[in-house]
Amino acid sequence: MSFQERYRKHKTFIENRWQPIDVKVLSEEDPKKKVSIIIEAKKRAANEIQNQDELRAFLEFLEGQLSWYQTSPDQNDSANAQGPVQRNETLNTGESKSHTTGEPVEKINWQGTETQLVFLMELLTQEGFLKSSRQWKMVEEHFLVKWKSLKPKQLSQTFQNLPVKGPRKAQILESILSQVSSLED
Repeated sequence: MSFQERYRKHKTFIENRWQPIDVKVLSEEDPKKKVSIIIEAKKRAANEIQNQDELRAFLEFLEGQLSWYQTSPDQNDSANAQGPVQRNETLNTGESKSHTTGEPVEKINWQGTETQLVFLMELLTQEGFLKSSRQWKMVEEHFLVKWKSLKPKQLSQTFQNLPVKGPRKAQILESILSQVSSLED
């Protein structure tokens, strides 16, 4: 069984365990402390999780998070050992700077609610259309909600508080995704 299959099988378990860790990581500015939070979570999980399949899935998930924070610049995009990194400045104009060229990139102005956007991102991740270990940072960098900027911590909280049935108009989003999923290349 691949990690993706294990992740889907234990998705709720992983998300419930990851959520409080994610909040700690996102609130921390020092990249080394972010890494140490994840390492500590791995140790704690190894001692607390009895089901070996759940444990393996969660540890694999944490490994992905760990490798992301160890190999990428911190959330403020400060300089790393390889030299300076282009800052990704979020402007109130709905533009951010491209990571590769430094050129302005127009953000997508989502006209639905923040809850609907978070729900859609989760659906896209579940179906394998998006793969990002920093999905809320990615959403912040590429989206506005009704011309307002977003913050990863706020998005994480919105995700944690998603209604069981999904937000208003959830069926429309699910229907669109279902139709896209059924299309063949």
